Amino acid sequence: MNAGERCADCGCAKALSVKNVTLEEQVENPKDCKTVEKVSKVIANVEEDDSLTIVVKKQEAALKRLEEKHGSGYGKPPPGSKSEARAKKYNENCTREIVELCGIVSEKGFSDSDGRRAILFQDLFNTYRFISDKCCGLLLRARRYKLLAFDGEMLFQGKDDKTVITMLRTFTDIHGHYKETKQLIGPDQVYTPAITLVKKVRKKVARKSSRGSSFRSKEKSSTREAKDS
Repeated sequence: MNAGERCADCGCAKALSVKNVTLEEQVENPKDCKTVEKVSKVIANVEEDDSLTIVVKKQEAALKRLEEKHGSGYGKPPPGSKSEARAKKYNENCTREIVELCGIVSEKGFSDSDGRRAILFQDLFNTYRFISDKCCGLLLRARRYKLLAFDGEMLFQGKDDKTVITMLRTFTDIHGHYKETKQLIGPDQVYTPAITLVKKVRKKVARKSSRGSSFRSKEKSSTREAKDS
């Protein structure tokens, strides 16, 4: 917030956004600001995020402010560099592993009272550890994208074995969107499968040539006549 900009409610700030998680950092006295109080009431009605998601949102908000100050390429590797290629490959692998993790929940889990697929952390950990050793980290990423839900900030083997992990989206939507875009489906996105037109191909059947068959029959009759004579 630039100096001199003031809030329309109480004169302490201007253009405060609900999406900005660092709202209180923009004003001098957040407790006395009417806009902060008004926005806080709106945020209270929204589903609360876990601590990791809150930290990530704060980092994204801070990076956005730095990009506005230093340029759009701030904090990112140079285009075409090996660092950019490694970061891209890492993100692609994480996305693919999250889809695989959701697939295991859908396949090995059970249906809860709401009809959603769910699984115990113990069963998921014992199944997925043979595929990857990043089960807990992937669970946190999947929850950040609103694909999975579970109680607690971090799950530990032995302590949280009976914790239920629930899918918030169907695996058909998750896998279908990933197959088409190579990205994870967002909380507000709706997956509509693309209609593929199947073209019917008629099989060509080789027809017997009547001319050839008659020629062979004439040849056979001539050989028979020659034998009889």
